[in-house]
Amino acid sequence: MDLSPVSREAMRPMARFRLLAGSIFIALILNLLPWSGASLRAHPDFVLLVLLYWSIHQPRNIGQGWGFVLGLVMDVANSVLLGQHALIYVVAIYLAQLLRLRVLQLSLLEQALHILAILFVAQTLAILLNLSLGREFPGLLLAVAPLLGAALWIPMNYIATLPRFRRSPIHTTVMR
Repeated sequence: MDLSPVSREAMRPMARFRLLAGSIFIALILNLLPWSGASLRAHPDFVLLVLLYWSIHQPRNIGQGWGFVLGLVMDVANSVLLGQHALIYVVAIYLAQLLRLRVLQLSLLEQALHILAILFVAQTLAILLNLSLGREFPGLLLAVAPLLGAALWIPMNYIATLPRFRRSPIHTTVMR
């Protein structure tokens, strides 16, 4: 039996489906707000941030398939190249799953730094895709979005782990 700190993950209760779906729905709503001007370039990708959180904390429920589907939804909603967000989300979730065990061992601040690196890779990929389509470089204001996303990691982690949002342990009765 593995007694390492990683093995505690199997004992953690799974999140309710309502919490998963609700957080993704709220993230979609936040992404679809009518952002304009500087806030359009500087706002974090809330859907990607929520997908990263759940792919690290609930890898059996949220993975690259969810990232691909929600990426296509974001592509259609933003009227961009079909598959752009899907590719970015799948790559970012892959990186999160690759670093998952390491991230779970770290403090929240250190986790936020790892998420910052993943968000910078995702942002760089988005910029390179847009530049390959012949679009202009959008400016350095785009560097603010991963910083805000990493800053939101700590409060999002706190809210998602509140006891009222978690599934209560299963009570078993002993038959006599």
